[in-house]
Amino acid sequence: MTERTMTKKDREKVKEAFSLKADLSDQQIRMIRANTMGVSLYEYEKTLRDIGMDDF
Repeated sequence: MTERTMTKKDREKVKEAFSLKADLSDQQIRMIRANTMGVSLYEYEKTLRDIGMDDF
């Protein structure tokens, strides 16, 4: 198994994803948030659309 260490850029992206002002147009941020919630990116994006946030 190959283990990958997080780069400084990766750590900053994760930190940014948990900010209330996170840029949801960034797919990486949506992926991080979806993973944290334990859902797929598709499900997360569907939830965003359902609550009226479909401008990503």
